[in-house]
Amino acid sequence: MIPFSSPTDAGFAEAGRLAEIRLLGDLVDTLIAEGFLDDQSIDWPASDTLPAALAWPRGVQCLRWWTAREAGEAVLIPLRGAVLPPHRHVATAGVFAANCRDDGGIVVWWRLAPVELLELVVKHCLNDAQRQLPGVANVQRLLLTTLWQTRQSIGEAAPLDMPQVHTAAASLRTFERRAALRDRPFHPLAKAKEGLDEADHRCYAAEFAHPIRMRWLAMRRDCLTAGSGAAPGALEPVDLLLNAAARSKLEEEMARLSLDPQRYMALPVHPWQFEHGLPRHLAAMLEAEEGVALTTAVGDYTATSSLRSLAPLNDGRFHLKLPMAVFSLGAARYLPAVKLINGERGQTLLEQAKARDPELQARLYLCDERRWWSYLPQGSGLFDDPPRHLGALAREYPAALLDDPAVRLVPMAALGVSSVQMEHVGEHPFDAWRRQRGWSDSEAAVIALFGEVCDTFFEIALRLYRLGLMPEIHGQNAVLVCRDGRPEGMLLRDHDSVRLHLPWLDRHGIDDPRYRIRPGYANSLYNDTPEDLLFYLQTLGIQVNLLAIVESLTQHHAHLGLAEVRLWQEMRVRLEARIASLPFDTGQRRTLHSVLFEASRWPLKCVLRPLFEQQGVPGSMPSGKSSLPNPFHAAMLGSRSRQGACVVGAEPV
Repeated sequence: MIPFSSPTDAGFAEAGRLAEIRLLGDLVDTLIAEGFLDDQSIDWPASDTLPAALAWPRGVQCLRWWTAREAGEAVLIPLRGAVLPPHRHVATAGVFAANCRDDGGIVVWWRLAPVELLELVVKHCLNDAQRQLPGVANVQRLLLTTLWQTRQSIGEAAPLDMPQVHTAAASLRTFERRAALRDRPFHPLAKAKEGLDEADHRCYAAEFAHPIRMRWLAMRRDCLTAGSGAAPGALEPVDLLLNAAARSKLEEEMARLSLDPQRYMALPVHPWQFEHGLPRHLAAMLEAEEGVALTTAVGDYTATSSLRSLAPLNDGRFHLKLPMAVFSLGAARYLPAVKLINGERGQTLLEQAKARDPELQARLYLCDERRWWSYLPQGSGLFDDPPRHLGALAREYPAALLDDPAVRLVPMAALGVSSVQMEHVGEHPFDAWRRQRGWSDSEAAVIALFGEVCDTFFEIALRLYRLGLMPEIHGQNAVLVCRDGRPEGMLLRDHDSVRLHLPWLDRHGIDDPRYRIRPGYANSLYNDTPEDLLFYLQTLGIQVNLLAIVESLTQHHAHLGLAEVRLWQEMRVRLEARIASLPFDTGQRRTLHSVLFEASRWPLKCVLRPLFEQQGVPGSMPSGKSSLPNPFHAAMLGSRSRQGACVVGAEPV
């Protein structure tokens, strides 16, 4: 890992300050949500007991976490009331350690850096056995990586100005860079991409907008397995990804090396993986000449928000998803054949669902993920480690969308980034939408646009839920299809985690995809109850995806006095309207109302505690489950009147 460089100018120092603010905010919110402080001795000191230097703005409360009550040692955390979780950190106010008198008055205090706060959490919130787990050291290392990579992103990211004339593909690349600035919202360590040094991070992370030229291996065909869209006789990677001149360069090198095209096929490799991952993990494969490294580098791409997924600079329909031996979200970013197999089966599941709902046929779009190739030599199993580091998915975007000059593709994650978090990100996409619609800069306009996003999102998600399935609908995978500043549909990608409830699939004549699942490992793809399936709408769909948009809108429109609770009220209205309008049966509608609106608690997808407890490096992000108060209950504590709000379907001016 490359540590922080020495600050050389005010801009660099400011980037470091903003990185600490963002990390502290996500870290404190996660600690509170996941209950790390629930069993501590906590009180709320009156504002007159705080020194003037700690007199935070009106409405800010101070959580005093006693780390050593007898010695008067405490941590002071400024919080504001919120909807989800009920209290959130005022990140710009910092976190402080303090020594207190017996009466609670503060004698001395000092600001804590994120690393120091994490050290206190490890010391006081984990027991002796937990502190010995390898995951604890991993979390501490991830936090350091998160700090310097966030600082670099803030300080050096390319401007995000949208060109005056641009295609759907070009705008998608810009929105991907925007989404990358926030990464996975609310996960305090999401930014960390372990394995990249500063130069690599600058070259290969999306926010820096550097072109990435593909490297290539000549692979023995008998060592590859492939998807149904890559059967013998189908177009190969060079045909899908390269123009005639670039293909000729590869063919000429393969001819010079006497590599028979009937026996060998050119396979793209991420340049970082080519340089670092293959020698480390697949040296035996190269030694046996199952794959031959080619010197020709052709095909220009740029990273998207997912790092290992790449968009072509020539506006082509085929994006690339490639493995990298980099660790992110606590998991290796390899690309095993089993994930590609499950992705193809998940796509088939979604296509069958579309065929059973006319509205899905009209408004749901799918990337085609059937063209893939994966290294799987004879004698290897789907779950063996070395082969997982070599493969390629040519993900095809619908031509009907890319060729339509009026269409813009907006990953929902791009809506969860505000210029308050990072000053150089430019205007919020809602600003452009509002101008396209001829609306003024008003609270009513923001709420109406947010309501339209909720309508589209809930319409697609609930129609799929009614049929017994739920895609992984966080903001990175869910892409809004917009025309003239209005969301009209949704494009889904990355289909390897489409969850399902078999009894409902059977009811609608949708086939069991028969996912390949590693024996002995937890499985979240098959869900025993409708409530289990709804968990993913509540967590990934609302608590990650829509909540990030709520956060960005309240920050970006602070000048309007836009309150978070107002957007939650709008979300509830739109969700209730969609449930009422869709053809759910009585039992389904009862389940939706019970789980979403009547229950006192909602599930929480935990991320930090599972990272502490992690024993190894699995193929997906470690997570656990807890609960929080139902956010719709909190949202309705405010005024139930809709004065000043937009009635569903109305348009402000």
